[in-house]
Amino acid sequence: MKHFLALLSLSYLGTALCVWWLSGFVPWFLLPDFPFLAIVFAGLFVPGVTGFLCALPAAIFREITTSAAPWSVFLGSLALYFVSREVGRRFLLRGEPQLLAAVVSLLLAESLSFVLLLSLGGARPFSILWGAQEAVRIAWTSLVSIPIFLELSSRWRGVRE
Repeated sequence: MKHFLALLSLSYLGTALCVWWLSGFVPWFLLPDFPFLAIVFAGLFVPGVTGFLCALPAAIFREITTSAAPWSVFLGSLALYFVSREVGRRFLLRGEPQLLAAVVSLLLAESLSFVLLLSLGGARPFSILWGAQEAVRIAWTSLVSIPIFLELSSRWRGVRE
């Protein structure tokens, strides 16, 4: 229950901070995607149905705050949870380099899937400026994830012991 509340508060407070408080002052690509981090953490470190229940509110927050087609971000977030769960099962992610590589690869896969979906829909989403902004967003969100993930996983191990 503590883990669920911690991830719920991380995703809600991060969404509130980024979308409602800082969105007019800080460029969008410098704001970390906290619901994304909560979903990935739930997939990597929270086992069983508890991880899925932890990922649901964060997926809802992403759906509400993103201007995309209905249900697309929610379903994409759930797919992200299941992919990160498989990554957590297959690889031992204890150190910073492994966590950074996992988060960067998941963010990159998500960005490329959005570009693919938009281009299949007839839009031209890619430009050099967008690519640079997306690279900064991926790097910044990935770097923010390391201290959050290490702190939450150490607390999670302490609770289990």
